[in-house]
Amino acid sequence: MLRSGLHVLGRWRGRFLCAAANRPQSGPGQHRPPRESRRLRIVLAALRHELAPATGIALLSCLAAVSIFSPLRAAPPEAQTNTTAKQPSTLAFGTRVEGTKIPDDLRATLTDNIQLGKGKAPSPATLGQLRRRATEDAARLNDVLRSEAYYNGRVDVEIEEAQGGRLDVAFRVTLGPRSMIRSFIIQYTDSPCDMASLPKDGTALGLKSNRAARAQRVIDLTAAAMSFLENHGHPRPKLAERKVIVDLAANQADITLTIKAGPPERFGDLTIANEGRTKDDYVRSLTKFKPGDPYDRSKADATVSELRKTGLFDRVTLDAVDTSGDTVPQKLTLTERPHRSVGVGARWSSDQGAGVTTFWEHRNFFSAAEKLHLDLTIAQELQLLGAHFSKPHFLRDDQTLLADFEVAHEITDAYHENRVKTAAGIARKLRETLNASAGLSFEIERTTDSTGYHAYELFGIPMTGRYDGSNDLLDPTKGMRLGLALTPYAGSADGAATTFVKLDATGSTYLSFSRKFTLALRARYGSMLAQQTGDVPGSIRFYAGGGSSIRGYGYQLVGPINAKKEPLGARSVFEASAETRYRVSRDIGLVAFLDAGNAWSTPTPKFSEQLRLGAGVGVRYYTVVGPIRADIGIPLNKRPGIDDSFQLYFSLGQAF
Repeated sequence: MLRSGLHVLGRWRGRFLCAAANRPQSGPGQHRPPRESRRLRIVLAALRHELAPATGIALLSCLAAVSIFSPLRAAPPEAQTNTTAKQPSTLAFGTRVEGTKIPDDLRATLTDNIQLGKGKAPSPATLGQLRRRATEDAARLNDVLRSEAYYNGRVDVEIEEAQGGRLDVAFRVTLGPRSMIRSFIIQYTDSPCDMASLPKDGTALGLKSNRAARAQRVIDLTAAAMSFLENHGHPRPKLAERKVIVDLAANQADITLTIKAGPPERFGDLTIANEGRTKDDYVRSLTKFKPGDPYDRSKADATVSELRKTGLFDRVTLDAVDTSGDTVPQKLTLTERPHRSVGVGARWSSDQGAGVTTFWEHRNFFSAAEKLHLDLTIAQELQLLGAHFSKPHFLRDDQTLLADFEVAHEITDAYHENRVKTAAGIARKLRETLNASAGLSFEIERTTDSTGYHAYELFGIPMTGRYDGSNDLLDPTKGMRLGLALTPYAGSADGAATTFVKLDATGSTYLSFSRKFTLALRARYGSMLAQQTGDVPGSIRFYAGGGSSIRGYGYQLVGPINAKKEPLGARSVFEASAETRYRVSRDIGLVAFLDAGNAWSTPTPKFSEQLRLGAGVGVRYYTVVGPIRADIGIPLNKRPGIDDSFQLYFSLGQAF
């Protein structure tokens, strides 16, 4: 009976669907019966005409059951639309690393490796997603423990409900004992002829006993083994295998490196490819190897570094040329940068007035990195023409030949002077941050000061030492600078023999308490061992006051003065400055400063006398070449009739 009903239903299926399709659609606002109800009425109408009563009753029972339970399987279209439009909300959660005796650096590394809640991935919307992501992070943290030699350690995840409905994801870390390196063996698959001189274990690479088997330590020791080979005649070693076996019961690790060292080789001929004017002989003088020397990668790298430090080249590459012999020919490719440059600078202060400086420079004058620098200064108090020549690598790599010449006319409140000066010397780099120089000088001065006209002809032996551990030339924020200049003089003053010694020492330090705040401190001490001040030309005497000395006081006005309130110059000086620098933004900075000091006519400072104090504020505008400085200084112990109420200073670079 049921089979007959289904047969009739199948035969009428197409007819029912066509009838349903041809029925007029309900307009807006009209009630449209549910789809299942309409289909049920059509089927019942057909059954009244086609089926026997008994067959119809059976089929009616089946369809009734279908219509009753159909809402459980298929919701109306409107309900489906509303469910799809509702988006799931994300969970509120936090993460933390828990455990005892976790070193701070390891805790930081573990925290950084937690990816839950970081990056662009969507936050978990369900507890299941949160647990899955936390489990992935726990596996990552377990890898971190193994990389730090905690092979018996583990990381477990616990998710707890906190106040406010938030969830706390706790990564509970159990470190366990750390695994130490028990052995570090190096094996060579090709047994090179010089194998006896090659490292056989980690001790030869600097490995000390009882060291943790950290992944980075193993990597570093592997790199050290490869570098040793490259620096001792084996230019192309290959790591065949690195095996790390950890004894979990003993908490010890055995490491074995298997390396193919290759045959020992030597440097071959050097070919230089350069279209510039630099002489090949000069370039070869900077190389740290010679053809026939055992191959040494560190010497090749040092050669490239030395050539870059000359400042002559934009690009320096040194490549090994493949060969089948036992030598490694080298090809050096150079691209020169422009060697000439010009520049101009300006300054202004209320005590010295305006000044302009311009220069022309050639950094490869004789095609061997010789530098010729010509400068011209035109200012209210000084007109100067100078020439400065330097030849690096003079007689030895760390030595430079220096020569200077200047002609100047200087007019200050202290003196009027015409001078010609020449000097020659040698500068040597003692360390990366320490330089020293010594030489001979001769100068002729014609000076007019408050005591009259004076003629000087002087020979000198200038000696200098300079330490610069600061991080920037024009805008230091950390480090220290020290300078010492000592010059004995001998010659004549107004036709009479004279000798004296000048000592000038300076020091500054820079302390940064944050990226924005820097404290800068400076001190200067000067002493002149001369019979009297008149034995010393006006330009060599000590003076204090001005934009680079004690701000707030006029240029050269701190120290001995005559009845006309003109500076006389001094034989000793002391200065100290403190300056706070605050960087407001990338381009703007503010400073506040306090300067103190004085100059004396005695050979050494007389600290029993009052020091002149100056204070003020300033603005810095930071450029690519350094900060532009604008300061206003006020004398704190102003002398009536001598000192102005304030001084203004503008220049390039910090005050010190």
